[in-house]
Amino acid sequence: MVLLQDHLRNGGTEQQTLAIAQGLAQRGHPVHLVVFRRGGALDPQVAAMSPSGQSPAPEVHYLRQGFLKTDWFAPGLRRLLEGLSPDVVIPMGRMANCHAGLLATRPRSYKLLSTFRTGRSIPFLYRRALTRSDYIVANSHEALRRLASDYRIHRPDTSSVIYNGCIRDFETTIPLGNLATRPEPRTHNPEPTLHLVSVSMFRPQKKQIRLIRICSQLPDNINWKLTLAGEGPTRTACQAEAHRLGLADRIHFPGLLKDPRSLYCDADIAVHTSDQESLPNFLVEAQMSGLPVVAYDVNGVGETFLHEKSGYLIPHRDGAAFLSALQTLATNPPQRLQFGEAARDHARKKFSLKAQTSAYIRLLSSLA
Repeated sequence: MVLLQDHLRNGGTEQQTLAIAQGLAQRGHPVHLVVFRRGGALDPQVAAMSPSGQSPAPEVHYLRQGFLKTDWFAPGLRRLLEGLSPDVVIPMGRMANCHAGLLATRPRSYKLLSTFRTGRSIPFLYRRALTRSDYIVANSHEALRRLASDYRIHRPDTSSVIYNGCIRDFETTIPLGNLATRPEPRTHNPEPTLHLVSVSMFRPQKKQIRLIRICSQLPDNINWKLTLAGEGPTRTACQAEAHRLGLADRIHFPGLLKDPRSLYCDADIAVHTSDQESLPNFLVEAQMSGLPVVAYDVNGVGETFLHEKSGYLIPHRDGAAFLSALQTLATNPPQRLQFGEAARDHARKKFSLKAQTSAYIRLLSSLA
């Protein structure tokens, strides 16, 4: 089988692409990963996956873009697929699925499984892939509902949901390297500090700036700090807003963390105020480490945790309700502990890598 990915940036879809490819390879399936261009943050991780006698791994192919470095350019893709002669091709992400829209219109010897894992609007070629492929895999039930309602793509017999698998190990000892980067509590307030955390790329739709403004309204009796981990174009504006509100000593921007597990272990609540999501890996990872969640109800967010059992699902853009839920958890440590235990149990049952890989194997076997 072949997985297609335009660029291995450090996003949720790209991380899932590597997890799926490696998981299938380790279960004995020949897997090829085709990447349109080099230079992604996850390229070193791909290089480390080189196969050995004891550890099977996908074979990786980078297309030769030459001097033109762009996510949509896939020179030689059809020729490579003809040479690989796969049984199944699975495009991951927007650009790969757009190319699948081109592949779907031509005679082919393989099954084409388009994927839908985005909260953003999708272009024409992507829609054509979803319409003409042999099967659709979404990572949430809400995504399939949105395909039917927004794009009139309703294929109940040839579509299904496979949830994201958690790519990090929370069962063994967690390295403590990131703890040195966290901000120290303010010296003039010795009370225990409530640590809020959000791990996401800084993009306009992620709305970290909204989260900063909500936290600024927490009452004075709550000694809080917020860590916003990640990189991206809106990070500078968020830092400026933290300074403008006088919160520079409370809000920490550690940048991109290769391993955020120790950050989760040092935190108390996972918070998320995005406008658009598919199924955020951050909330899955946070629950794996036992964090309760407060998040806006957008797209597939509501499928990541249990409302009023492992967190609070807040109506989108209802800042007052979000603030109230934060205060409830902030002032009730026993409830945080109870929600955190429920979160860990829920995530382990629903979002394991083993379950994701097994679901793909069952699906591919049914299509053979």
